[in-house]
Amino acid sequence: MNMFKILLMIVGTGLFACTKNEELYFSKEKRGINIWLGTSTAPVDSVTYNFSYVVTGKDSVMFNYRVAGYPPDHDTEFELQAVSGDTNLVYYSLGKYTIKAGEYQGTAPIYIEKPAGYSEFQNGSGKIVFRLKPSDEYEEGALELSTLNLAFKNYVAKPDNWDAATYPYFAMSRYFGTYSNVKYSFIIQTTGLVNFKIYYTVAKDPALETNTITSTNAAALQVQCKLALKTYNEEHGALMDENNNQVVFP
Repeated sequence: MNMFKILLMIVGTGLFACTKNEELYFSKEKRGINIWLGTSTAPVDSVTYNFSYVVTGKDSVMFNYRVAGYPPDHDTEFELQAVSGDTNLVYYSLGKYTIKAGEYQGTAPIYIEKPAGYSEFQNGSGKIVFRLKPSDEYEEGALELSTLNLAFKNYVAKPDNWDAATYPYFAMSRYFGTYSNVKYSFIIQTTGLVNFKIYYTVAKDPALETNTITSTNAAALQVQCKLALKTYNEEHGALMDENNNQVVFP
């Protein structure tokens, strides 16, 4: 056997060993998982949860997740953990979230409970930051998609989507005009809706996420509020807001 053949055998053996080692390494590598608030296509930095909009009991905030890499070939689980913020002031619960074999994305809840007589955050806001809990299956994904920032309030306050919203959602100001606490309280009392989103659609009966209405519904609520305000003004005089400006709707 000449020297060339010997060298070829050594190189070939080395390449084979390297390939086998790489296969072994990658088969055991953890998958990353991205988490975020907002919609499946439009992440937001944080979401505000307002206890004043909620009747006593349990509610939830939904978050999105997506596996970075190939979908798992078996059912897997991941968990969240609170890493900072007002964890001692909020009654929250986290479960084990299951990703079915062959799936790689979805939505899941963080449960928030409001006990009777709950009075936190009435004079200011709070915050809790959630992250992925380390496990043998998953590690954190992209840095910008690794935390869930929940802000907390317990008083009537301007919704995050009043002046601006990401398509396919419309800002509330499109239908209800300039914001004031008094106006928003009037809207809540008149419509029974709080902290809702307005989705642009031409579908007759679209499938919408919880607490979301169509632009057609929003236009109808605008008329409802205008008629209710007209009745109020006739019976009590002009409704004035906290800045001593008369409440009006577009």
